[in-house]
Amino acid sequence: MRKIKIIPMAILTTIVVLAISCSPSRAYYYDRYPPAQTSLSLIISPGPGFVISHYPDGRYYYRSPEGYIYWRGWNNMYYLDRSYIRRVHYNQREYREWKNYDRWRRGRNRYH
Repeated sequence: MRKIKIIPMAILTTIVVLAISCSPSRAYYYDRYPPAQTSLSLIISPGPGFVISHYPDGRYYYRSPEGYIYWRGWNNMYYLDRSYIRRVHYNQREYREWKNYDRWRRGRNRYH
């Protein structure tokens, strides 16, 4: 009688041990890491191959291959749209220059 109870328990234990040993030992959480941020220029100068578009309100803009929009400033340089600032990496010098443009843009007529 005892042998009959021991054999099914041994088989069950073997199955459980095999099932546990086949599962991964480390849990992976891919969604916990922050999304990678892009590093790109806040200010660009136009060159050959730039496709400049005209906005209905009179402003000129450039859309980069990555999909970011740059607006033309007073010095014919193109400045990254302020809605993208938190999505990209930049250095302090570039940010100060961009900030000066942003102050200029807000201080004058918004559409020209």
